Amino acid sequence: MRILILIYALWTHAAFADTNAINKILNRAELSKENYSLYIKNISKQNVVFSYNEQKAFNPASVMKLVTTYAGLQLLGPQFQWKTEVLYKGAIKNKHLYGNLIIKAYGDPTLTYADLSEIIEKVQQQGILHIHGNVIFDESFFGKLEDQDAIDDKKYRAYNVNPKSFVVNENTVNFKFSIINEKIKIQTFPEIKTLKVINHLKLTDQGCNDWKDSLGYEIETKLNVTEIKFSGRFDKACESKNIDLSVMGIDRLPQALFEKLWKLHGGSVEGEFKNTYQHITDTLKIYEHQSRPLSLVVRDVNKYSQNLIARNLLLTILAENNGNPITENEAGRFIKESLMKGKVNLDSLEMDNGAGLSRNAKVNSENLGFLLEKAYTDTYMPEFIASLPNIGIDGTLKSRGKKLSVAKHAYLKTGSIQNVSAIAGYIFDKNNDVKVFVFIANDPKANESSKIQDELIEWTYLN
Repeated sequence: MRILILIYALWTHAAFADTNAINKILNRAELSKENYSLYIKNISKQNVVFSYNEQKAFNPASVMKLVTTYAGLQLLGPQFQWKTEVLYKGAIKNKHLYGNLIIKAYGDPTLTYADLSEIIEKVQQQGILHIHGNVIFDESFFGKLEDQDAIDDKKYRAYNVNPKSFVVNENTVNFKFSIINEKIKIQTFPEIKTLKVINHLKLTDQGCNDWKDSLGYEIETKLNVTEIKFSGRFDKACESKNIDLSVMGIDRLPQALFEKLWKLHGGSVEGEFKNTYQHITDTLKIYEHQSRPLSLVVRDVNKYSQNLIARNLLLTILAENNGNPITENEAGRFIKESLMKGKVNLDSLEMDNGAGLSRNAKVNSENLGFLLEKAYTDTYMPEFIASLPNIGIDGTLKSRGKKLSVAKHAYLKTGSIQNVSAIAGYIFDKNNDVKVFVFIANDPKANESSKIQDELIEWTYLN
């Protein structure tokens, strides 16, 4: 009996020592006790290592992408590919189409300028060069979506682009700033004749750390021309920088790019460029483009926190399952119900945006930990884990934790918006055990907590 009591005493002392070590780390964060949660579970040994506020729901910011990508792999499959169809109505004779060309979009968020160029080249090779009719973009797959308000005051930044059935280059134009002969040069890619750049930037010598915040830009559309006027400063130390901005309307950019490329390949269009949200019937297919498989696309979503891809993925899951109406709120509800039917406990989940770019999103750390544990035992575990940033190695964690023992041994998704900071994923600890780790803070000092997060992740690896 004395031996059993001694063993119990030693075990409880070790447990309290562990708890005290974690609490000491948390206390240094200066976060209010009610404003954060932490959940660590050793899924190799099936024991909860530490939990605090684990059943209280918090906003997870981009960590919500874990739910979106897990659901995508489960409900669509890693082999899923988005398609974009080119259809027509009318008659083709000697490379002349007497009728309308229709681009039927199915929500592919990965379609690039190069992809669009390839589509056009293939269509023209199939026998349509001159269109005596309209070019119509059929966006009936999602239907007309309500734009969600930007998460901050930077509404033209790429991360704030709203979802849509047909997007090219994530509805952004790339602006490259470089210094040539003591002057600032601005180049755009792709070049668009209806986009005019006005350069009022001042060259300075103050350092390059906050170069994006030092840019000012005003956008105005006059008739069919969009003007972007850059002001503020650009520093000599920056040398060359790039930024993607969504400066043209959600319909105007794809139309402008299609028109440019169609003519660049030698074609002509007699009619107009139009968008419709009504399904067009009695069409004939001439070409179909397919995206990369979802198993690869989820890496873009999680490793580089691609918001538009995540949001379109959420809507695609609902649309592919014949959901109606197609809204981000309905898609969030559908995912919650579908995953809970698959015995993934997500009762705390409130999801209205596949990217976590929302002030209304919520989930508790215990539910996220359960999803991570379930994902580890699922068929698509390799695709899911491979999509997460490896600390100190790649993605959003490439420059983080390089000098820690845990470097290379943790796959974690980060999330951050104002007053929200979160990180969650897997830690393969020094004893070869697998642990799920979830930390979420919703606090005025949340965005200052990354050092504390790293200490907790390091402790989890070492203990």
